[in-house]
Amino acid sequence: MIYIISILFLITLIYCLSICWVIYGLVKIEQKANLKLNETNVTPQQISVVIAVRNEASNIIRCLNALKAQYYNRFDYEIIVVNDHSTDDTVDLINDYRKNSEVVISLYELQETSSKKEALKYGISKANNPIIATTDADCIVPEEWLNNISRQFNNSANMLLGPVMFSKKPGFLSGFQTLDMLAIQGIEFGTIFFKRPILNNGANLSYLKKNYNELKGFDDYNTPSGDDIFLLEKFRTNDNYQIQGLLSKNFIVLTEPHQHLKAFINQRLRWSSKAKYYSNRLLIFYSMVVLLQNISLIFVYVVIPLVEKYRLILLILLLTKWLIDFILLFLVASFFKRKKALFYFIPVQIIYPLYVIFIWIMSMT
Repeated sequence: MIYIISILFLITLIYCLSICWVIYGLVKIEQKANLKLNETNVTPQQISVVIAVRNEASNIIRCLNALKAQYYNRFDYEIIVVNDHSTDDTVDLINDYRKNSEVVISLYELQETSSKKEALKYGISKANNPIIATTDADCIVPEEWLNNISRQFNNSANMLLGPVMFSKKPGFLSGFQTLDMLAIQGIEFGTIFFKRPILNNGANLSYLKKNYNELKGFDDYNTPSGDDIFLLEKFRTNDNYQIQGLLSKNFIVLTEPHQHLKAFINQRLRWSSKAKYYSNRLLIFYSMVVLLQNISLIFVYVVIPLVEKYRLILLILLLTKWLIDFILLFLVASFFKRKKALFYFIPVQIIYPLYVIFIWIMSMT
């Protein structure tokens, strides 16, 4: 038993040190972003916003309204929407919207293939501007979104990673998703500070089209998504490319949490299914550490009530893990103004190991 305890201690130590490293980077990158708030945008950049849509009739108008409301010269950006075989009123709504829009909105139909990745590829091929900015049809971008993108590319960025968060919704499922996203955002921006980014989100992602073409576009893996994480890995292979992250409150893109558990699980399974193709060693390391930590917690939950001799040690290991998680989540929740989601912290911590292991097993099948 002492050997098992030693292994659990080692896993917890590695996990906590890894999260402490992320926390340090997170604090530093937020401070860095605050220092840049007063910078002015010297030269407006030409930007093409590319959106892939599929049955988004309930969301697309809100998305287009947010893009239309940008504090940005309407001649300096275009919106490219690629329809991926929608069967609802998405196309009709977009066409009606285009008739009265001062902003250039182009609508294209994806023909032979069907996936978000292929839709984005097609949209990028039609883009007229040097900077590609992507978001999703169910997202709301802030009014300063394009200004922030332009400012960062004036500062020699080749790729820009931006924050994404769920809208505030009541209920445990929404709280679970929010805490999960807060952790993802914390790791994303904590590692960016050290210039070793491992995560990003296509709902708030921009990059130079010429670099995209130089890298021969997205990956060649047979996955319907992955346009964001695999493109990040490609950009990382070129030492001359600057990958920047902007953790600013006026750059947060809002999206909707899933209303049903099945839809949420299916999304996470799609994300997890890409793990076998990861080439970023730091991403693989964090994925393994998180998985091992959660597997070890299942053991801790089972053994604590059964083995009195080591109960105190196991409780200390458990509470140490919970404490470091709480610190990370509290910092990120404070930035995104999602502190109320911390109300679900303890119940989520209890079931999270089961969730992680379930997703891992199902994604391997």
